[in-house]
Amino acid sequence: MNNCYSIIAPAKLNLNLFVRGKTKSGLHLLDSDVCFLELSDKIFFKFSETDIFYQNYDKKTLIIDNKYNLILESLNAFRNLTGWNKKFQIYLDKYIPIGAGLGGGSADAAATLILLRKLYNKEKNTNKISISNLYQIANKLGSDVPACLESKSLKISGYGNKVKRNKISNNYYYLLVNPNIHLSTKEVFSHFSCFSSYISNESKSFLGNVCIYNSLLASAICLAPQIQTILSILKSIPNVVAYGMSGSGSTCFGIFEDNKNIIPISHYFKDEYFIWYGRKKDYSINRVRCSKMLENKF
Repeated sequence: MNNCYSIIAPAKLNLNLFVRGKTKSGLHLLDSDVCFLELSDKIFFKFSETDIFYQNYDKKTLIIDNKYNLILESLNAFRNLTGWNKKFQIYLDKYIPIGAGLGGGSADAAATLILLRKLYNKEKNTNKISISNLYQIANKLGSDVPACLESKSLKISGYGNKVKRNKISNNYYYLLVNPNIHLSTKEVFSHFSCFSSYISNESKSFLGNVCIYNSLLASAICLAPQIQTILSILKSIPNVVAYGMSGSGSTCFGIFEDNKNIIPISHYFKDEYFIWYGRKKDYSINRVRCSKMLENKF
């Protein structure tokens, strides 16, 4: 029986995001403390005679004809590096909101590279692909993809290409609220120049030694005013440790020492909002799973 292989692609939460400047090529220079959450997509692969990509959407399964997505882009980049031309049926169980500042597309891309490396190295006795080879691909796919290869608590700098391990306490719960508004990273950055990135003491909060702040907040609110309303509500929840906006938005987060104050808060927000709560988690790169059961995905 043709085995099915699966991998978790966890959401990335930017606890802060400082825009430090711009390179001559136009890339923004950033500093950010990030962690990864229990919230995740799941990707399934099985060998096939042709490439077919499926994705769940509103409880339906769709065959996606558009060949431009980061999973297929990662597959093609891996093929270009290795010359390995295996074909796959791919199924994406999508739970991370799109355009939400949670790195969902980048997480899917990184997870795809990890899974492909596992399958490729399993087949080959020589010329195996290293983790450093994956970083070569990841840096070309997008600024968040290298961090998503790690999927651990990190400090990120440069334009996303400088990644090092960080320590962030596991003793907190995270509440995510997204108004179901897709924000384009490019558009948010285009508005950034209109606003000052000056950090006032009043705008700072802390999780241990981590400053919770986002240089893009004002420009994101300009595009999606609902963000300001969500942050005001999060601020008012009893015993909130810190709150902010992740990445280029539109997901806002609150951090709590326990979940007692999280569970009853759904009535504060509109029914159509995406709401999730849980913990952060560090993920192993050895998280590919094999099953002869196809889990009804194909």
